[in-house]
Amino acid sequence: MGGFSMPATSILTFLNLGNPTGLKFTVEHGGRRVLFDFGLEHAPGRAPFSLGLEPRVGRELADLVGVGSAPRLEGLYDHWDGRTAVFISHMHLDHTALVRFLHPDVPLHYPAAMEDLRAAVAAAGYLPWRRPEGTQLEDRRAVAWGDIEVTPVAVDHDLPGATGYLVRTPDLFLAYSGDQRWHGLHPELTAAFTEAARGADVLIQEGVLLEPESPAPAGEGGRLPRLSEREVGRGFDALLESTPGLVIANLYPMNRERVSSLRATAAAHGRRLVLEPQAALMAGHADLLRVDEVRAAPSRFVVQLSYEGLPTLLDLEPPAGSVYAHSNGPPLGPYDPAYEVMKAWVRQLDLGFVHLGSSGHSWPADVGRTVAAVAPRLAIPVHSRAPEALRVPGVPTLVPTRMRPYSAEELKTSGA
Repeated sequence: MGGFSMPATSILTFLNLGNPTGLKFTVEHGGRRVLFDFGLEHAPGRAPFSLGLEPRVGRELADLVGVGSAPRLEGLYDHWDGRTAVFISHMHLDHTALVRFLHPDVPLHYPAAMEDLRAAVAAAGYLPWRRPEGTQLEDRRAVAWGDIEVTPVAVDHDLPGATGYLVRTPDLFLAYSGDQRWHGLHPELTAAFTEAARGADVLIQEGVLLEPESPAPAGEGGRLPRLSEREVGRGFDALLESTPGLVIANLYPMNRERVSSLRATAAAHGRRLVLEPQAALMAGHADLLRVDEVRAAPSRFVVQLSYEGLPTLLDLEPPAGSVYAHSNGPPLGPYDPAYEVMKAWVRQLDLGFVHLGSSGHSWPADVGRTVAAVAPRLAIPVHSRAPEALRVPGVPTLVPTRMRPYSAEELKTSGA
């Protein structure tokens, strides 16, 4: 059939381990293949295209494939192979940035709850999307692709519409956590996914926040303080209560709940939250930044400002007593060379600085909590700088090898 082999058993292959980002993997059975997530690795200063270096115009895909940032897969780009379908877990760039290169005939699926954000992000010009857009999946409604059945199960993350997936074939039950957390505003979603995945043969578990045995203390070695989403809300409330000047926040606009919460908190303190135009469109927020208006009455505003927008601070002229709040917008942390550039602007303009952010990823103890509750035959930690740190009593783990095929039998007997 079409020159490709038809495995009689299920085969799991990781195209990218996502260490720490850019996870992509396939599951094959018979003549069909499903590919999960299709983004770019975010590794400032380490990825071939980073720190402002971009693929050449008109040669973007060839450049990305040439340096290994996009996978060399037949049947995805210039034609469809008739057997591969793509499933997206959520909108972050490390899971979606390559979607625009998919051939129009490739079946593309994503959570229906993601659609409003997807459309807004595309309209804002932040992330181009493939046309046709694809098929929206209702939560917990299974989709059959040959002998492979894929079921989306919503999880809590730091943007709308995130999902995990349950994958069933004739000889394998695999659960993919997607990006998830327990410390957000909807832990019940992650709990429900964990229950639905219970007893899976294999759990592919994100572990972004897993740490080596001797992690750096908070504030050192690149680790930011760990706050729950509710603690972030309380932190902004206290900040606005105590700050006489302008408050600047580098919000990530895809985190619509954070934006909505800060808007309400700002209003309670007699302030307006205003956003840059692109961010406002992405966040579904109507109140735009007008520099003259803010400069005339800084104590009446909270201003969202992106990293690229830092020079706007010169026009805003923040008065004494103004504060810059780092709130999960890029640069994401001290591992990014741009983080020190951001801090240089803060120092130069004599601004106060505070971290008020909450990760979209499970804390280490909660990663273990998920794995223990699912109790799979085998746990595969991915999307992590320290996958070997996942240790859960009674659950064998496998740190996988990129591009190595794993058969269903091999996966189910790895911990035997």
